[in-house]
Amino acid sequence: MGKEYGGLIYVSSANALIINKAEVAIDLLEKRARIYSDRAVTPIMKLCGADLNLALEPYSDRWRRDRRLFQQVFRQATISRFYPAQHSKINEFLRELLFAPDDFMDHTMALSQRLVYSALYGLDISPGDSLAQKAQNAVGGIGKSLLSGSFPALERFPFLRFMPSWFPGCGFQQVAEQCRKNIKEIDTVPFKLAVTNMENGTGTSPLAELAARKPTEIEAIKAMGTVSYLAAADTTMSSISSFLLAMCLHPDVQNKGQEEIDSVIGKNRLPNLEDRRSLPYVEAIYHPEKFLPERFVDSKFGPFESINNIYAFGFGRRVCAGRYMAENTVWLTVASVLATFTLSKAKDEQGSVVDVPGDYTDEFFCHPKPYRSTITPRSPVARDLILSTTNDP
Repeated sequence: MGKEYGGLIYVSSANALIINKAEVAIDLLEKRARIYSDRAVTPIMKLCGADLNLALEPYSDRWRRDRRLFQQVFRQATISRFYPAQHSKINEFLRELLFAPDDFMDHTMALSQRLVYSALYGLDISPGDSLAQKAQNAVGGIGKSLLSGSFPALERFPFLRFMPSWFPGCGFQQVAEQCRKNIKEIDTVPFKLAVTNMENGTGTSPLAELAARKPTEIEAIKAMGTVSYLAAADTTMSSISSFLLAMCLHPDVQNKGQEEIDSVIGKNRLPNLEDRRSLPYVEAIYHPEKFLPERFVDSKFGPFESINNIYAFGFGRRVCAGRYMAENTVWLTVASVLATFTLSKAKDEQGSVVDVPGDYTDEFFCHPKPYRSTITPRSPVARDLILSTTNDP
């Protein structure tokens, strides 16, 4: 579409301007960020409470205050405090792949959930916990509120937001009410647990510590935790799920990544974040867009370019505030899986390879559709490496 219509495409029926070129996005959203940093808030977003999400909140004094607070926890200089939680939860993910490989998509979502709650609240949760379920439902509700066309009656007749749920065309009211309830619970429950654990000396939490230092900003700090989950859970899952899919579809790339890891760090330990600069091909696999790692290796700046050049994190004042943590999580997962497992297409009962279409969902937070895959340890040594992480804190 961009090649035919250019870098800017205006859709009059939706009053939407599509930026279809990186140079145009940089010119508008970074160089002119002062006037292009706002967010449109639709009626359904307000009803769901999505407008309280820092990523979706309109540009304002409150947004700038919340953003500064967020950066105190997630800025690059302090991100190393999350390394232990990241290593621990990714190792747990490896063990789950080892013992129940067929459930790899569930394990990927569980990894995203556990990381946020462990890193920010100091809590261990399982996918079956009611809090995890409600958090996931809240993500789904917000995803619906952001997807144009999900509630056509409300989009066409905004006054319907004032009508009760039983009124024709107002079924969205029930969706919004449930979304608000879920958001309220994930805003309150984990924060209270984190504060209680810190006061009792049974746990630590960056958010609880920040609240103790800034008692007048507790509501904003609670919202930070909620936003971190709502913004990170599905996006992290989508990135890691896409990597797993890519390895099934591109075994040659998988082999090259494994060869690099073996030659640089050997087969007797797992990768860590300090290895990153020594693994350019793995870095190229991590990069987004078309799956051709060599183009990043051979590019002008090489694979280790600035995180600010990864457009998936956004632009200007709206660039993802949690991008340093997110990037480390995805990279370490990619490297750890490559070091320990071989991923391939599954075979049916007759021994024939089962095709993997590589299709994605059409939701706002899109991810690969379910498919069958075979995930096996690369060797007995790799299996032992995974099992050796069982006693991780």
